[in-house]
Amino acid sequence: MKERILNMIGLSLLAICFVVSLGRIAWPKSQTADGRDVETIRIAHWQLEGGVREALDRLGQEYEAMHPNVRIQQIPIPERIYTNWLITQLVGGTAPDIIQIGIGISDERLARFFDPITTLVESPNPYNKGTALEKVPMQETFFDGMLGGYNENLLEYYGVPLSGTSIRMYYNLDLLRKITGSEQLPTTFREFIALCRQAVDFGKSTGRALVPIAGSRYNGPQLMNLLFESQTQLLMEELSPAGGLMRDPISTLEWYADGKWSPESPAILSGMRLMREVAQFMQPGFMQLQRDDATFYFVQGRALMICSGSWDATSIRSQAPFRVGVSPIPFPTTDDPDFGKFTKGGVSEAGSLAAVSFGLTRASKHPEIAKDFLRFLGSQPANKIWTDVSRWVPSVLGVPPHPDAEPFLPITKGATPGFALATQPDAMRVYGTSINDLFGQEGSPEKFAKSLSKNLLDAQASDLRRSLLSTHMNSKRRDTVLASLVVQRAKAPTDFKLAEKFDKALQAESLAERGNYMAEAALRANDAAQNKEP
Repeated sequence: MKERILNMIGLSLLAICFVVSLGRIAWPKSQTADGRDVETIRIAHWQLEGGVREALDRLGQEYEAMHPNVRIQQIPIPERIYTNWLITQLVGGTAPDIIQIGIGISDERLARFFDPITTLVESPNPYNKGTALEKVPMQETFFDGMLGGYNENLLEYYGVPLSGTSIRMYYNLDLLRKITGSEQLPTTFREFIALCRQAVDFGKSTGRALVPIAGSRYNGPQLMNLLFESQTQLLMEELSPAGGLMRDPISTLEWYADGKWSPESPAILSGMRLMREVAQFMQPGFMQLQRDDATFYFVQGRALMICSGSWDATSIRSQAPFRVGVSPIPFPTTDDPDFGKFTKGGVSEAGSLAAVSFGLTRASKHPEIAKDFLRFLGSQPANKIWTDVSRWVPSVLGVPPHPDAEPFLPITKGATPGFALATQPDAMRVYGTSINDLFGQEGSPEKFAKSLSKNLLDAQASDLRRSLLSTHMNSKRRDTVLASLVVQRAKAPTDFKLAEKFDKALQAESLAERGNYMAEAALRANDAAQNKEP
């Protein structure tokens, strides 16, 4: 009897805790000392790297100081469970007011669960008062014209991006001085390879377990895919009607199906050789290792270098017990004896978009307050706080980057990157299952190319059908938008913003029809190529 009573008490307490927790989620409200209601705005994201949570906390505090009746609650979610968590919250109607847009958010989910903020960003940002951007429409105050928060299929702005991003090489400067006697970072691929060999010799001569580059299934491909694209620059320029200025994955598939390139093409084989040459300087089995494994290798001093994004800079610097240097990816030059034949040299990052974009959910209990907080996040003063605390690249014009963020500013000089070997889901699956034929002890570019050729056409057919289905669905959505805009324009023929939106919708539909035509042509060519195979 006593045990049953204790069990009942335990279950009752558990039920009370559950109800209280549910209530705090559903009705996040409290009161100030003078009895005023305090509304809580919850903001969720997956950026657990160093500096982000501290920056968002600081931004929340600044906003709360201006709005004493508002509290900003940050909800960091690990990336590996973010999609499952996100879907549960959206479908269950318990989503936070503001959510980072990206992982797990398709166009369908964006249209269904998020409110567009186009009207908000077409006007000047009141939080830019007193700055050079005071009278500038919010969408024009970002270095990319706020394209990082715009959805071309839905023809609406959905997110406010906080940061620019880039991929760089990180160096252990203390170890570099021991190996080379200086802290001079390599600027060309040839210098980079020479440094890798010096690191190998240094490890052997000192008996130290040292690899030149810390690799993983996350970091390794970042570096090698960028290097590979340097080898397809001239090939893309030759094949593309736009002279290589437009990178279109569907065109790449069509060119492959038409026999204009193949895994055995000289430029493709050169890119594979380049990848294999770099892979030999990473720890054995790096493609089975996780992102944290590579970072651990580097900060422990067991690797001289690591390739990663600007988002990892604060984390790496805070963990490393040594000085960290940063430099751009060292691409082959046109006079490189092994890899200069197919490249145009350096690669430009001028087309990069702002990232870390936050959008407003339809589940928000306080949408007007949440919109106002998004305005604040997108202001020049707030973005200054963002870069100063997080040490990430700013996204708003006129914001000076923190000195630690300067090496990650976009490189505007250089040529357009070439095309990647695989970008679509099924093609990437074939690529992943065959990669050991390139990186393994018995691997080679020729073996990898032969392995890819066996299954790439089937994978491309699946990718093309998926692309066609997606573009058809997006066209249906735009048809509704276009019909609505036609009616609205008839009622307000002098509304220039409405006319501009209508023109954008027509342009998007034209581009979509072009994409459909290209995908269908590529699929026909792909099917024809499959039928030719024995």
